[in-house]
Amino acid sequence: MLTGERGTTPDLPELLEVHYDELRRFALRKTRSASLADDVMQDAWLKLFDLVRSPDFDGRAVRNPLSYLRRIIANLVVDRQRQASAQARRVTPGDLPADARSEAPSAFQVVAGRQEIAIVQAAIAELPDKCREVILLYRGQDLTMQQVGDRLGISPRTVENHLAKAMSHCRRRLKEARGDA
Repeated sequence: MLTGERGTTPDLPELLEVHYDELRRFALRKTRSASLADDVMQDAWLKLFDLVRSPDFDGRAVRNPLSYLRRIIANLVVDRQRQASAQARRVTPGDLPADARSEAPSAFQVVAGRQEIAIVQAAIAELPDKCREVILLYRGQDLTMQQVGDRLGISPRTVENHLAKAMSHCRRRLKEARGDA
């Protein structure tokens, strides 16, 4: 069920897939960057994946599911722009006095980083074979979604779905390890 008729719950992730090209063009117009539009679409899929599984979500309240998806994408674009703006305002090592600077991470940062890497590696090992292949090619070998799809003989949309599932799983494992779950 895609349309979201009154009294029924729209399948928002499925609607995103059906209108993927149109919604990606919408994201591209907002971001003016193909890679950023791809990131926003991936974030939208993850957000929907988590949202529809939330016990607090009532999909029947969504009167126009396609507009709802556009609003999610537009909000994610704004979030990305805010993050970029905040990052640009952060203090850089050049802003600190010479005696306060240290390029080396602290011992705590090193240990925490190693623990996170171990958690993510274990989470990746738990993934189904195709999901694992996709994330290792995309993140590990820095291939584009199209290149991953070509190498594995699957569509870029399927690559994106595998990535979303893999990233969601890794994030969940990190949250569990931190006690956030």
